[in-house]
Amino acid sequence: MEKKYKFINVRCSEQEQFDGHPVYRVYNNRSGAQLAILSWYKSWKQYVFSSREHCLFNDACLRDILDFLGILDKEGKG
Repeated sequence: MEKKYKFINVRCSEQEQFDGHPVYRVYNNRSGAQLAILSWYKSWKQYVFSSREHCLFNDACLRDILDFLGILDKEGKG
């Protein structure tokens, strides 16, 4: 699955899994730099957001990340 937003995009590598669930990486559209990762957190039984050091997010980008987490939940992946 891949989803592109105004400033970021989220991509999944089917070969990359954590605790039996796909891992999703968040990238900057302009630079292509990886900004964060969405991975399964077994204790909470849901996906969580982990940012790379020194990455900043405004409210629009955070809404996009929440939107993507909502998509995973609706598809039964979250």
